[in-house]
This record gives sequence, C-alpha cells and structure tokens, in this order.
Amino acid sequence: MSTNWGDAPGNETEDERTLRAGLQVRPLSPEAMARIRAAVEVEWRAKVASPTNVQPRSRRWLPHAAAASLFALVAVGGLVLTGRIGHPDLGEVSAHLVRFEAPGIIELHLLSSGSRLAEGAVLRSGRTYRVSGQSLIDLEDGGNIRVASGSEFEILAKDDVRLKSGELYVDIPPGMHANRAFIARTAAGEFRHVGTQFALAVTQGETRLRVREGMVRMLAADGESTVKAGTEVMFAHGAKAAERPVATTDKEWEWTAKTTPDFDIENRPLGEFLAWVARESGRELVLADDQARQQAATIRMHGSVHGLTPMQALSAVMATTELRYDLPDKQLRISIARETAPHR
Repeated sequence: MSTNWGDAPGNETEDERTLRAGLQVRPLSPEAMARIRAAVEVEWRAKVASPTNVQPRSRRWLPHAAAASLFALVAVGGLVLTGRIGHPDLGEVSAHLVRFEAPGIIELHLLSSGSRLAEGAVLRSGRTYRVSGQSLIDLEDGGNIRVASGSEFEILAKDDVRLKSGELYVDIPPGMHANRAFIARTAAGEFRHVGTQFALAVTQGETRLRVREGMVRMLAADGESTVKAGTEVMFAHGAKAAERPVATTDKEWEWTAKTTPDFDIENRPLGEFLAWVARESGRELVLADDQARQQAATIRMHGSVHGLTPMQALSAVMATTELRYDLPDKQLRISIARETAPHR
C-alpha cells in the first residue's frame, strides 16, 4: 500500500481511504469538553493542591501528567485556530448587538485578527470584544450597556462583564434583573446595579465610577459599600482615592445619548415619552399645571423619532403640541405655551 499522503484523494486506494477516514477526529461537544476539564481539575487538585498528600516518589509524574492533560485537550481537536474551545456557539448567550458607529465592534480571537460583528450579533460568555465605534448592546435579561469607542471588555458570564479599558454605561431600569444582579468588574473591584444607570471607566489602570440613577453596590479592596446617585468615585492602585458629587445632567453623560435605545412613539401617550426623555437626560419630569398634566395624559403621538437623541426627539415632538418645555436645574419642566412667554 502506498503511503504518499500528497496524492490527490481521487488517486487513493480503498485501504488509504479507510485509514484516512479513521484518522479524522470530530470536534468534541461542549459537554465532552466540560467533562475533560473537570477530570483534569480533579487530577490537578489531587496531585498539586494538596502536596502533603503526595509521596515524593509520585511527584516525578506531575510534569508528565500535566503534559498528557494538555496534549489530550489539543489532540482531540478542541482547541481551534480562532482561540475558542469547541463549537463556535459554545458559551452562554449574554447580549445582542443592537447598533454601532463605524467601524464597529470586533470579537477578539487567540490566534487570528478577530471577527467584526454585524447588527443583531450574539455576544457570549468567555469572549473578549474590542469596540472601535460606540456601540449599543441589549442584555439578555433586560437593560442595555453602551460602550464607548476605544474600549475593550470581556464577558465572564451571562450577567458578568469585565471592563479592561475604555468606558461603558450600564442602564438597567428598576425591576429588571430582579433575580440575578448584573456585575461590572475592573481591577479595582466589582460593581453591582440596584435599579441603576451608571458609567464605569478604566484609564491607564485607574477606575472611575459615576452613578446617575439608583445605587451601585461596590466591593473593592477596602471593603463593601453603596454608592448613591449623583456620586463619582475614583480608584487608584486598587483603592478608593477620591469621592465627590457629580450632577446627573453634566456634559460627561452626553456621549451616551448617541446610542440611546430608540423609543417607539406611535400611538403612545405623550407622558410616557416625556418620562423617557427625562430619565435618559438625568432629569426630573415636572408637569407645571393641570393643563399640562391633562395634555400629557391624553395626547397620542404618531410618527417616528428613531435615530434622534432624546433632546432632538423632545424638540421634534413638542413642536407639534401646545406645550413648551424648559430645562431648569436637573428638571424637564412642561407647561402650556403662552404668547408672552418665549419658547425655551
């Protein structure tokens, strides 16, 4: 039998085809990979984690056991060139990419340049992503995160994200993620939402937390604490370095408006739209009089404001009503327009 493996498949003998087919290895299923990892971990703990239980003579086998375990994982075809283990769908569904600014978001791979994601793409645990254009990502259990351009983050689990660099904005309205907290991590610690809007940034190894709505439970090197809305906390070298008040309407929040989730106004009450604008702009909605309250409750809107920032949408919608709006300190104030009163 010829053993020239360079021959074209069509020139192979029957024996060669049988041998070639026998040498082909099918990728393991996620369940099989999990069993292998578990077995390796048990073996490692038995041999290494408890050295007092290991006889000196048996230690000579540890390098061989480790090498054999690694060889088994590689030889079965579980490690692929993209850097992902097993099936490309392996990993828990964590979020979906809603939209982005060019050039978009890339899923990083271990041994290749990565793959650019399209709108609607699924983001899974165990993956790392680099954001080259500001992006809006819907979380699987509700809420969203908005990621600034130049950021890099890793999804550790369904509701667990590690920010490596850049900035992300977490928006989880009250009542969502009630059974499972969303966690954002940096080198400074972990940050859990409590009906929250907050921004987390990592720059040159330092972490900055800003809370806009609700609260954030923070677990850092110096212990656990709760950070309330209107507070900024800075961390350096893993410890809290400074804390100060921050306005929920400051310009530092404006970048998030570029990737605000769209609000569908068609046949919706005006009051619901005004409440959305107020929350997205960090303001309190104030209906100044009975007429304003009545119109906010009875007016039904039509059309679309998709693609507009909350403030652009507010201007467009209010132009079709007899109402006016003002933006005093931390408020969105709605009242009846008067001929003698200038609009805004």
